[in-house]
Amino acid sequence: MVEVLIALVLSTIALLGLAAAQLKSLQYATNSFNYTVSLIQANNAIERTWANLCALQTAGAIDAAHEANIQPQTPYYTLTIPPAQLAAFANNLNITVSWIDTRLDDEAEANVDQNQAVINAQFYQICP
Repeated sequence: MVEVLIALVLSTIALLGLAAAQLKSLQYATNSFNYTVSLIQANNAIERTWANLCALQTAGAIDAAHEANIQPQTPYYTLTIPPAQLAAFANNLNITVSWIDTRLDDEAEANVDQNQAVINAQFYQICP
């Protein structure tokens, strides 16, 4: 009887450990999905910039209408462009897409900003 109880306790501990590992695996898989979607959103913003590239190069700045046009279509992702590049467009564009995922806010990961994807796009001078 004692042997059965010891085996039951050990198997319970092992199964709880496996459940915790599965939960953490699902959290990382979700974070990986969000990272992939944010890269797609950033590349979409770059493609939308190509459509207005001549106007941006002529004006030398990114206006509010263009910035609103390249924002992600989903509410969970936020696209930001550095203010210096908004004021002076020089054929170089850093796009940061971030999202909020509080499930990965462990103490060990508090100093690491994993919830963003950054893409740097360099455009050709197509307008005089």
